[in-house]
Amino acid sequence: MTPPLPKLSTAPTRHSSSCCSLSLPLLSLLNTLLPPPRLALSIGSGPGLLEALLLHHYPNRSNNFYGVEVSAPKPVNIFLPEQNTLTVTGTWAVIDNGLLRDAGGLLFVYPRQPSLVRAYLENWKGEVVVWIGPRADVEEFGPVFEEWGGGEKGQDMGMGLVDEGEGVWIYRRE
Repeated sequence: MTPPLPKLSTAPTRHSSSCCSLSLPLLSLLNTLLPPPRLALSIGSGPGLLEALLLHHYPNRSNNFYGVEVSAPKPVNIFLPEQNTLTVTGTWAVIDNGLLRDAGGLLFVYPRQPSLVRAYLENWKGEVVVWIGPRADVEEFGPVFEEWGGGEKGQDMGMGLVDEGEGVWIYRRE
C-alpha cells in the first residue's frame, strides 16, 4: 500500500523520504521547466516522493513523467505509481536509449556520481536539465552540466524553494 503524500506549503520542508527539501513553489518550477508534452525523466528517484508529489499536483504529467531507479529485490520506490517507474540494472546504468532519446527534460536530485550524470548527458539530445543538490557539490557536478550545455553556467533558481544549503540549477543546451 502506498503511504499518504505529505501536505506541502510554500516554505521548504524536509521529509525523511526525500534527499531535498520540498515546497509547492519547487513543484511549480519543475512543472514549468520540464517541457510538456515531451517526456521527462527523474534520474535516481529513490522512494519517489518528489516525483509522486509532482504528479499529484500536476496530474496532466502522468503520461510523460517517469522516475528512474535501480532495480532491487525489494523496490526502493514506495510513492511513485508503478506505471511511472522505470528501472535500470545498477547505479552505473543508463536508461534505454529509445526512452532517453524521446526525453525533453532530465531531473537529477542529489546524484551520487558525476560519471553517471555524464553518461546520461552524452547519450541525450534534450533541452533542459534540472539539478537539485547541495550547493557544496556545484564544483564537482557543475562542469559536467556546463560541458553538455556548451559552456553555459547553470542558473540557481533555488532561493526560497529549497533549504539554504541546497540549490536548484537549470542548464539549457545552447
